[in-house]
Amino acid sequence: MSKLLNVSSSPHVRSSVSTQNLMYDVAIAMLPATIWGVMQFGFYSLLVVAATVLSCVLSEYVFETLMKKPITISDGSALVTGMILGLNMPPTIPLWIPVLGGMFAIIVVKQLYGGLGQNFMNPALAARCFLLISFAGFMNNFSSAKLGFDSMSGATPLAAMRA
Repeated sequence: MSKLLNVSSSPHVRSSVSTQNLMYDVAIAMLPATIWGVMQFGFYSLLVVAATVLSCVLSEYVFETLMKKPITISDGSALVTGMILGLNMPPTIPLWIPVLGGMFAIIVVKQLYGGLGQNFMNPALAARCFLLISFAGFMNNFSSAKLGFDSMSGATPLAAMRA
């Protein structure tokens, strides 16, 4: 009877899958979207993703080193955060903006709230909101003129036809 009434903290379902295994599985699952994005938007979009991932991993390493905390970059959570944030960026954005976003995601949203699992929201998407508020002109520029094909942005294509 005592086994039926066991009260414990979450998670209630336990598994042998580690955080590291899970994070690397997520990173592998995002690779096809990353490859397709690079094929569609060019090599510069790969630089955006790489710069974001690098800034996330380095920010986590530097913060944990300075705060004398255990180094946790091998768990892959900074890699996944960087990939999510990088894939959320416009393909022609200046590289310093995703780098700033990666630092914000890791230092402000993840580490200042206690690290992995303690953050109040997804670090990558919080960084996207921060960048969208701070650099709206860059973050909303999905113009494809630099990408080699014509596009038009506006309320609707019908409004352009009417004019």
